Amino acid sequence: MKFFKNHPILFILAMASLLHSSCDIINPDEQIPSYIQIDSITVGTNLNANAGSTSSNIVDAWVFIDDEMIGIFELPAKIPVLSSGKHKLTIGPGILISTVSTLRENYLFYNAYIDNDFQLNEGEITQVNPKITYRDASSTYEYIVVEDFEQAFVVLDSFSGSQQPITKTKDPQKVFEGSGSGLVSILQSDSVAVFKTPNYELPGSGKAVYLEVNYKSDFAITIGVFANNKGYKNEVVDLVTLLSTTDDEDEKAWKKAYIELTSVTSAAANPEDFYIFFSARIENDALRKNGELLIDNIKLLYQK
Repeated sequence: MKFFKNHPILFILAMASLLHSSCDIINPDEQIPSYIQIDSITVGTNLNANAGSTSSNIVDAWVFIDDEMIGIFELPAKIPVLSSGKHKLTIGPGILISTVSTLRENYLFYNAYIDNDFQLNEGEITQVNPKITYRDASSTYEYIVVEDFEQAFVVLDSFSGSQQPITKTKDPQKVFEGSGSGLVSILQSDSVAVFKTPNYELPGSGKAVYLEVNYKSDFAITIGVFANNKGYKNEVVDLVTLLSTTDDEDEKAWKKAYIELTSVTSAAANPEDFYIFFSARIENDALRKNGELLIDNIKLLYQK
């Protein structure tokens, strides 16, 4: 200190240098991010899956850089990444479980999009248009197209108490895709409209089981599961209610739902098989109305 006392100018310069170094530590230079723009994720055909329609409702991108998770981003998304140069980019397709906005999942039955040489540039936006497929049908994954209304015969059955049957319509104004869709025409005087799938053996023990369906309806639709138990009382579970699509801003739009069945198939007492039922939620007498329930591409997907 005696040296600096005798050389005050050197002391001032030393203190200025120290303060500058401290500021660099406290406020280091900010790294400029690179950006990934993902507007949507589409599904293509995989001939090794035989999963039927490629219609989808992918709402999120699960993004990984070099196998490290960056985050889950609602689409469309502009995603900042603190990396540059070539990296491995993985994008998982995210769906709403049973149409619940707070239940989101990287959908097991879709492949991820992978680019092993993805170029990230600081300060620049790189557009990505991921196209994925269903995973191959194999010893692990199974797909059953229950009904796509492309054949003359409809495998769905109306319940004995249902006042209106489910039929196939070829009306272009009512068909979702292909040559036909399912139609239930409901009158103001009706009070019950219920139909079901054939019976299927489905796995338990926590193996993932999902139902996919496209729908457009003037009525809410309750989807449930009937478990045919051997040696135990059969079980009927109302699983989820899909809201009427005419309540949406775009009332002409078809919707896509991914319904999780795992909780039912794994909890059943001793199931021989299951069927899925669909029930139009017809209001009380004062609020009844004429209307239609349209449905298409009903399929089951599960882990073996």
